[in-house]
Parts: sequence; C-alpha cells; structure tokens
Amino acid sequence: MRLQELGGKISAKRINKINESRFGFNIDFDKLTVPKAKVLARALSENLDRLRRSYGLHTAEKNPKYMEMLMVREGLVRWVQERRELTESEMGKSEAILAAKDMVDSIQDMIEDVSRMQNEQMPALIDTIRDQIGSEQADMFKQQVGGVLGTILQQLTDAREQTDNAARGLAGEGSPDMGMGMGGDMGSMPGAAPAMGPGSDMDSEIPGDEFAATDAAAGGDLGLGREKR
Repeated sequence: MRLQELGGKISAKRINKINESRFGFNIDFDKLTVPKAKVLARALSENLDRLRRSYGLHTAEKNPKYMEMLMVREGLVRWVQERRELTESEMGKSEAILAAKDMVDSIQDMIEDVSRMQNEQMPALIDTIRDQIGSEQADMFKQQVGGVLGTILQQLTDAREQTDNAARGLAGEGSPDMGMGMGGDMGSMPGAAPAMGPGSDMDSEIPGDEFAATDAAAGGDLGLGREKR
C-alpha cells in the first residue's frame, strides 16, 4: 500500500484506523504531546531513511514492517499538523472574541459620554441659556435636548446589553457544553492495547537488526499501542 493510494490530505484519525485494520495496532493520541510526537516521528524518519539506503526504496516498500513504520510516521506528522492548525484556529477565534468585547467597551464609552452630557453639561448649559437668553428658551432646550439624550442613552444601553450577550455567546460563557475545542480526544481510538515491546511479530519480518530501532522509537510512554489479532 502506498500513501498516494489514500488520496488527498487524510486525517490522523483515519490513518489510525488504517493502522488498526492493517497492522493490528493504533496510536493513543490522548497520551501524546506535540514535542513527543515530533521526537517519535523524527526517529521513525531516520529509521526509514536508513532502510531505504540499505535495501533500496522498491524493496523496502514491499516489506510490511517498513510500511507499518511509514504509516505510523505519517499519522504522527498529520496529528502534529492538525494540532498546529487547531491552535491557529483557536488564536483566530480568541482575536474575534476580543474584538467583539472591544465593541462592548466602545458602546459603554458612548453611554458614559451621553450620561455625562445629561448629568453634567446639560444643567450648566441650561443655566447659561436662562441667564443669557431667557427662561422660556432654557425650558424649551431642556425639554427637547433632554428628551433626545434620554432616548440615545436608552438605545445605547439596550445596544450594549445585546452586544455583550452576543460576545459572551461567541466565547461560550454561561454554557458548560461550549468550550474552545482543545480537548485531547482527536483521533483517540477506543480500546487501545498495551504498548509495543520486544518480541512483537514485527521483529521477524526482516532478519537482522535493520528494524530493531522500530519498537524503541515507537513504543514506551509515547502512546503507541498494539492489539493482538
């Protein structure tokens, strides 16, 4: 099986399912971190390069153990890429939420400005109009402009509440079921088996030590498991 046969950019989860059906094991991504996945993928890449140099690409690709290592490496690489894309997506989402909350703050500033006009500037201006122009004009100005400011203040207050609710909805605040989507269940396969170790059926595929580094690179506490078929 060649990777080209899979077609397109397949997910780490799908590669994990292929590994389970073809080779009898899967990777428990819940137990992986990005640094560990990179270390494991790098070790597998070195082993694959060494095997290609020793046997030649055409011969190596016919060996099931070589293809197993290749698929494991590909799954790890895809998983790291998906994590990076998810992180970038979450950063973009956070920036959008902050921008929405900034709109709420801007409306609050408008409310404070209008409130200041209504409670501080208006009384002093009305006194000036009464002294300089007349009481009738002062009362008329108070009625007209005071009503306008009151309407603006109410509209801004309503707008702030609606915008704040919308921003909170984007952030998932107040809803325990809505989060940032950074859970560790991407590609998790139920029923993962114990970690690979020495003595697995892979060790007898090719004589000698050419594949001896596979288990050391792919096993241990990095979350690679094997199921008995």
